[in-house]
Amino acid sequence: MTVARVMFLARYRVPHAAFAMQWDHNLLGIDHTIIATPMTRDELEPVWERYNVDSSKFQYVHDSVIYKRYPEVNNWVFADDYRGWWLRQQAIKLAYLDLLDADVMLMHDADTFMTKPYNPFVNNMLNMLILPDTMQGSYHGVFEAITGLPHPSPHCFVTELCAVRKIDFVCLRHHIEQRWPQRKWLDAIIDAVPGMPTVPPWGTGNIIKWFSEYELLGNWATHRGNITMQAQRRFEYDSLHKLADFTTEYNAVCDAVPDLGLSMQINWDTLDIPGFEHYQQLINDKISLSDL
Repeated sequence: MTVARVMFLARYRVPHAAFAMQWDHNLLGIDHTIIATPMTRDELEPVWERYNVDSSKFQYVHDSVIYKRYPEVNNWVFADDYRGWWLRQQAIKLAYLDLLDADVMLMHDADTFMTKPYNPFVNNMLNMLILPDTMQGSYHGVFEAITGLPHPSPHCFVTELCAVRKIDFVCLRHHIEQRWPQRKWLDAIIDAVPGMPTVPPWGTGNIIKWFSEYELLGNWATHRGNITMQAQRRFEYDSLHKLADFTTEYNAVCDAVPDLGLSMQINWDTLDIPGFEHYQQLINDKISLSDL
């Protein structure tokens, strides 16, 4: 039984990844990490070394592999979508699940990390992080439209750390292929997602699609069964200085800075991430105080 953390890493999230991985000791039961990225090992390894990230069990898979094997991810880009490539990013993640071969894959967005222990696979059961008794209205009806099944869970799975059994994913893909036998499974998913009209200031009524890969996968895992659930209590900061407000009533930290230019940055010439040690100390001081 192999458990792989799959970190999806765009260039602008590299400083967040270096920061998040300071707390990798809270991710239990991980055999190795796969960095799924448009970047190269040679670009990233100096960053990990600079910030004392142990990369000895890192493997790298370049996004070009996905574009070659799953060109239909580009069908998730719509010209009138103000969110740009946001949907395609989710298609790429689903394609990685199909490509990779670990028994359990912990999908990990680099802007979020756990401050208390979390194991994605416990007692031979998938352990899903959830936002308890939470529903996100934008995704209403999406699981049902894709799978033809009732929505099975009252919880939200948009936690940026989503555990997936490979066998569950394969069964999901086969289920979709059987529903639409003449379609490629990625095309079938996005075509099944209902459209919703935009509202000002983001649009004037044009139709866009709302989809969460984590909602689809979490509800499918619930449908399949043999899972446990662990509540994620998220501390979301909308400016870096608010990291000082973190308390240990939370077990996760998530970047929610609306302007990425005001979030963590890296100088690629020097590899300096301004304020890195200061922000790290803010979190660690709160954790240390709670341990007294």
